[in-house]
Amino acid sequence: MAERESYDAIRWKAGVMILFFGIAFTVVIGRLFWIQVMQGSRFREMARRQYESKVELRAERGSLFDRHGREIVGMLRTTSFAVDPTMIENPQLIAQVLSVATGESADRYLAQMADKSRRFAWLARGINTALNEDLEHLNDPGLIRVTEPKRNFIYGPVGAQLVGTTDVDNNGLTGLELQYDSLLRGKSGFMIMQRDGRGRLRPGVNPERQRPRDGYDLDLTIDIDFQRVVEQELRRGVQDAGAVGGTVVAIEPSTGDILAMASVPSFDPSRLDKASSNAIRIRAITDQYEPGSTIKAVTASALIEERKLAPNDRVDGNGGQLTIGSTVIRDDHALGPTSFKIALEQSSNVVFASSSRLLNDKVFYKYVRDFGFGIPTGVDLPGEVRGILKRPSEFGDYTKLYMAFGYEMSCTALQMLNAYAAIANGGVMMEPRCVRAIKDANGKTVKEFPPQRIRQVVSERTAHDVTSMLVGVVEKGTGKNAQIPGVQIAGKTGTAQQLVDGSYSQKAYTASFVGFYPAHAPRIAMIVMLDRPTTSIYGGTASAPIFRRIVQKTMTMLRLDLNTIERITASATADSVIVPDIRGLSPLTADTVLRRLGLSVDDPADSGVVLKQHPPYGQHVERGTKVTVTLTPRMPQSQPDVRGMLLRRAITVLHAAGYEVRVRGHGKVVSQQWSGKTCTVVAQ
Repeated sequence: MAERESYDAIRWKAGVMILFFGIAFTVVIGRLFWIQVMQGSRFREMARRQYESKVELRAERGSLFDRHGREIVGMLRTTSFAVDPTMIENPQLIAQVLSVATGESADRYLAQMADKSRRFAWLARGINTALNEDLEHLNDPGLIRVTEPKRNFIYGPVGAQLVGTTDVDNNGLTGLELQYDSLLRGKSGFMIMQRDGRGRLRPGVNPERQRPRDGYDLDLTIDIDFQRVVEQELRRGVQDAGAVGGTVVAIEPSTGDILAMASVPSFDPSRLDKASSNAIRIRAITDQYEPGSTIKAVTASALIEERKLAPNDRVDGNGGQLTIGSTVIRDDHALGPTSFKIALEQSSNVVFASSSRLLNDKVFYKYVRDFGFGIPTGVDLPGEVRGILKRPSEFGDYTKLYMAFGYEMSCTALQMLNAYAAIANGGVMMEPRCVRAIKDANGKTVKEFPPQRIRQVVSERTAHDVTSMLVGVVEKGTGKNAQIPGVQIAGKTGTAQQLVDGSYSQKAYTASFVGFYPAHAPRIAMIVMLDRPTTSIYGGTASAPIFRRIVQKTMTMLRLDLNTIERITASATADSVIVPDIRGLSPLTADTVLRRLGLSVDDPADSGVVLKQHPPYGQHVERGTKVTVTLTPRMPQSQPDVRGMLLRRAITVLHAAGYEVRVRGHGKVVSQQWSGKTCTVVAQ
């Protein structure tokens, strides 16, 4: 019996063991099935990642070429430097060499290398080591070198706002680099590498590889030489006018091709860290302004097209004053009864405000809108604004009258220029463009962008009539400073008060000149705008000279006959004169002397004599420059410095200041001594 019980116990235990191992085996089989079958792909991928690594093969970013095929933006092979802070041995040397190469503080690099909590830290990206031999010889166990492509702006800051810039990873940030980023950056590839036990990468026997597709190249419409001249003359004009900033845009009327686009202030795309948002933005399409008198060409076009007025029809300038409600509209050049053509030449606000009453509100709005105001131009650049144009239902009692001479509306520089380009193109508006074609890395054209016709704004006859009126503005009216012998220019000046804190400022103005040339066979239309000039607020004296100088220096683009080009380009240098010595002369006499040379005194007072002058005598300046003078008072409140003056002039200055004069020698004054109210001058 005892044996029977013992046998049953053994069988029970054996059964339990069999059941346990059966369950365990089932669990193991189930787990293996789950891992190898259900989750097999996942674990195979995890295992593969332990001994394989996918290395990115970066695509080469496409290049940008100007309209003549000159590369203006490309790629440059550079070296980037990083460190493993735990292995660095000589941080002082590394920091010092990098500081010399980049201009950054050595302390900045030391701080980056001092953090031992990480194994990798970037120090400097995209350095051309060929320019600094010390970088080539820099060696340290913790220093890591990485070869990286970097955007190479071949012409430096020329065209920076239009072309745009990229970040350290060559992604487009602004301008055309941003607009066409998806095409320029291409598509990166990869290659599968094997990793050994120490983590080192090596290629396999037949490594899996996908080649990168390099970015497409862009053929632009701009002319880099024209762009360079535009920027040089704009900077000069902004400085001469004491302006806050300025903008110039040039376009080909028949195609809409943008030849140049520049603003001041600007920036260097290679040093984006030093640039401000104010310098980076494309002001020609992002900044709105009330256009002032440049809109009068649009008003004139509407009146002529609707046969309300013709160029020689009589209008009344009302003596240069028109009362509208509680506001009085005044003209700088008062006119009485005159012709519509002369009213445009003299830029009569009164005539254009009163003449706008001949047009129905909806008709006037239609013409202003059809000339491109209140709607984007469609240019292939990021950030364009539409401007402000009230609908007829939003017109107040006097809105149309103010709009007729450029107020109660706003636009961009490109919108205004495109309106004039439409007049230049026989009344046909074209869509502005910056890119003509997309090409692959082998130079094969992938896509072309033909010129796009937008609409016929006015008839060819109306455009011809308005062009002739605009020629009169330059030859006889407010735009005389844009005149160039040998080339007929059609254009219009504009001087508009700016809104500051909700009211029109008496100090802040926009001075502009917009036109096209040659007038009756236009090749180029261009606008010059200055923001808050101080030496002169008028478009005719502040902006028109910039327009003229750009034309003079870019005449070869017009393909005129050689003699005409030589004569016009020579006038660019002949247009400068040498400032005479006016010290010792009365202000009125000095002004007479200067005007013979095309110069003038900034404030020709009635008393005193000129003691100092700026610019100094002997300096070359542009015709039209105003000479600032310091006058000697009649009473001896100061002791004039007459050294360097001719003896006769020195005596005049001293007598005018109330001093007695004793003379030794003759010629130029080399020294002077004072004794009370007596000055002894020594000349030789």
